[in-house]
Amino acid sequence: MFGAVAAGAVIASQTISLVSVDSDLAADAAMLAAGDVAAADQTTVRPEPELSTLVLPRDSAPDVQALAKGLAQAEERARTAQEQAESSLEPPTGDSCASSGFGGVASHVAQAGHLLEEMFGVEDVIGVASRPGNPTSDHPRGYALDFMVDRSTGDALAAYAEENSEALGVSYVLWRVADHYDHVHISFEEDRGSGLLC
Repeated sequence: MFGAVAAGAVIASQTISLVSVDSDLAADAAMLAAGDVAAADQTTVRPEPELSTLVLPRDSAPDVQALAKGLAQAEERARTAQEQAESSLEPPTGDSCASSGFGGVASHVAQAGHLLEEMFGVEDVIGVASRPGNPTSDHPRGYALDFMVDRSTGDALAAYAEENSEALGVSYVLWRVADHYDHVHISFEEDRGSGLLC
């Protein structure tokens, strides 16, 4: 249907131009009228229409423009969401430099703890605590924190702590192992990390 008509459409200005029916169509019509279907099929090879040869109704330009605008807005929203996701893991400013809290942990542990608490929105963090059943625990000495989290927050926090262990002064992280399914345990070195803000 479209092979015999060459058309160009300029959507932005809503103009459409058509080129008249070519002579092959007239010849095909004459052969079909004479009943020679086989000859008509062999006479002209019509290529599949390309997008640029399709004729759009005159009133379709607003629909196409609305679609293009919607696609542009969706791309912008996706770009904004990606930027927000990336920036959400940047160290915040504010109380992250506090050097006390969590039951009296070492000052660099408190700084790292406040930083992680703020970054991941954790409301319940346990610091100094007795561990009579675990004499090697870092909690009584003030070099460990337990972040009480859900699964997705824990996954993100544990991954961040491991990836930034040198900067935070982390010695090891326990998550999703025995007795560490509801909290991320982070033990710290006795010296502060290289990337702490304070």
